[in-house]
Amino acid sequence: MHTLHVSRDFEADAATIFDVVADHAGYASLPGVREAWLRTPGETERGGVGAERVIVLPAMRFVERITEYKPGETLGYRIIKCPLPIEHIGARIMLQPLGTAANRTRVHWTSRLRGTTPVGADLTAAVFAAQMRLAYRGALAVWARRLGG
Repeated sequence: MHTLHVSRDFEADAATIFDVVADHAGYASLPGVREAWLRTPGETERGGVGAERVIVLPAMRFVERITEYKPGETLGYRIIKCPLPIEHIGARIMLQPLGTAANRTRVHWTSRLRGTTPVGADLTAAVFAAQMRLAYRGALAVWARRLGG
């Protein structure tokens, strides 16, 4: 199993950042994402726990299910449908307020996956984890620019 983690500091409060991170349609503005939409609403909030979002990349489409939804704090999800030979154990985006003014926040994005190939599963997972790390860093950079930081 592989665990990847990226983080970035933002000059914005956690609630503002959460609104951007939780906006499923906004993922379409991320590098490499062609389309993004909500295919199933959440149990209590539209984009909350149980919601399923579809992300379309140039060569593939995958579906994520929201597993944790705490506005201003955390967003968790798991890829439930993916053409790649991986099992996504889950991901979590955690927002950590910095300082006493609460207008700075560190975003931690952690994801765990394992390869499902009969041979070389660990290498498969490592390759996809490296790609996911790049994608997460790109997303954090876009969100930072969008929020003016």
